[in-house]
Amino acid sequence: MKEALLAFVLLVFAGIGVAHIFKPDWFLKRSGARKGGEMLSEYNRAGFQIAGGVFAAVAIYILYSLFRR
Repeated sequence: MKEALLAFVLLVFAGIGVAHIFKPDWFLKRSGARKGGEMLSEYNRAGFQIAGGVFAAVAIYILYSLFRR
């Protein structure tokens, strides 16, 4: 039962990470990130995509480790 709940939570985290990669503007609009000039927006968008990729990769790796046993 615990493993199923953990797997569900990790799938949700992985989904949020993937969403950060493909729709960073949606998260950027709703976050407290600074919205300066055009260049700052590009860096913010790239930062959200990179953070989402790392977030998803960690969640997927933990899922892999969980089911590998």
